[in-house]
Amino acid sequence: MLWKTRSTPVRSVPRGELADPITGPVRKRRLKGVAVGAVSVTVVLALVGYAMRPASADTLAAAGSTQSYPSSLNATVLGVVMMAVVVYYFGLFALSVLHERWLPDRGDCLVVLVVPAHNEELVIAKTLESLVRLEYPHFLVLVMNDGSLDETSSIARSFEATGRVAVVDRDTAVAGRGKGAVLNHAFEIVSAMVTAADARLAGRSADDIVVGIVDADGQLEREALARVAPCFVDPSVGAVQIGVRIANARDGLITRLQDLEFIGFSFYVQAARDRIGSVGLGGNGQFNRLSALASLGRPPWTDCLTEDLDVGLALAEYGWRIRFRQGTFVAQQGLRSPRLLLRQRTRWVQGNYQCMAHIPKLLLSRKAPLITRLDLCVYLLMVGFVMIVFWATVLSVADALGVLAVSNGVLSFVPAGPPRNVAFELMATGPIWAFIFTYQRHSPNPLRWWEVPAYGALFCAYAYLGVLFTFRAWARLLLRRDSWAKTPRLRAETAV
Repeated sequence: MLWKTRSTPVRSVPRGELADPITGPVRKRRLKGVAVGAVSVTVVLALVGYAMRPASADTLAAAGSTQSYPSSLNATVLGVVMMAVVVYYFGLFALSVLHERWLPDRGDCLVVLVVPAHNEELVIAKTLESLVRLEYPHFLVLVMNDGSLDETSSIARSFEATGRVAVVDRDTAVAGRGKGAVLNHAFEIVSAMVTAADARLAGRSADDIVVGIVDADGQLEREALARVAPCFVDPSVGAVQIGVRIANARDGLITRLQDLEFIGFSFYVQAARDRIGSVGLGGNGQFNRLSALASLGRPPWTDCLTEDLDVGLALAEYGWRIRFRQGTFVAQQGLRSPRLLLRQRTRWVQGNYQCMAHIPKLLLSRKAPLITRLDLCVYLLMVGFVMIVFWATVLSVADALGVLAVSNGVLSFVPAGPPRNVAFELMATGPIWAFIFTYQRHSPNPLRWWEVPAYGALFCAYAYLGVLFTFRAWARLLLRRDSWAKTPRLRAETAV
């Protein structure tokens, strides 16, 4: 196709795309909108169609089929577990919509922001630009250059003139041993600065110093530290986590689904667990009291594949409270490649299984409230929930298609036909719609109303990828593979 005007030379254009720089993107957005709208209509019709199935079609047994599910007991137990998990998530949702617990208007702790950096020349400048502009009087940025072979160090050192940034170049002999090793090195440096009464810490004690972690592609909101600091006025608080969102959520479907996942988790699960005392720490946007880290009596971070979750569990075992601070976030890059997403999420699942070693310690600990310890154990076991939902869905689809008859007495108290169908839909998809609702409330880029059904279904399919992540994690655990390559970056274009 060719497009020609007096002011624009003739050029070739890919099929389906207008050459005009304004109408071209508009047309692409319209085509995307039509596709999303069509998916939304299909999803609504499918949900309504299933809900309206007559009672006589509930099972093949009712239709006179001789096929039967080998063990009705298994199906019932599966349904009971699934219902219990769904009730748990609805309980979290109810807690998440309550107002955040009262906090003082301000705090005065000194924050040392640690930025682990290994070959980060594409993103480090934008990250430091956002950090040096933070609206908080007492903070220092400590860039831990972990043996980078590119221009990471020189770019970071160009910010030292601001007086807010210090760069540590880790020797190549100790570099490349993982994020946990880098964070432990930073912990040693900050502890030594306290002992030496370093002027940059303004004479603060370990109780009054907070070590924050910002990934090299992370960008804090300007008021983030001002919102986090009041949490540490309470001396029992050992750590704080803030929300995470995907900066490039509009780049495509994969990044948008990651944004749904992060914001949904932050303001649905984490906000609820703040009331239970079982907030989990993430790798980006976590803040730890220096004295709390020191109380562990060892290097705080381990070589666990999810060292962030691991250190939070250790702090909870020692009785430290962990808070989730609403109203601010850290933005990070989302992965555009399905291959990289598969690798990253497999690592997370494998790390979650590694952290199950904390369950006996949590159950035996007496320093944290019982409800906190129990909820943390439930959270660690929840990694298997995706397998429960997967098999329950497989059986339901098989039953609906007439492949086999499934005997499940979980919803037997609900009248057969449309009432029971609606109840099953609510049980199977309710948490997904709660995630979408949470996303709409807290995302700076909410979905348009007619996109909601489509993205609800797409997010459900995205969640089912957890089955694949789980199988890969199991394989790696069996093969005793626990090494991992760092996720590559994309060039950062804007700062928050």
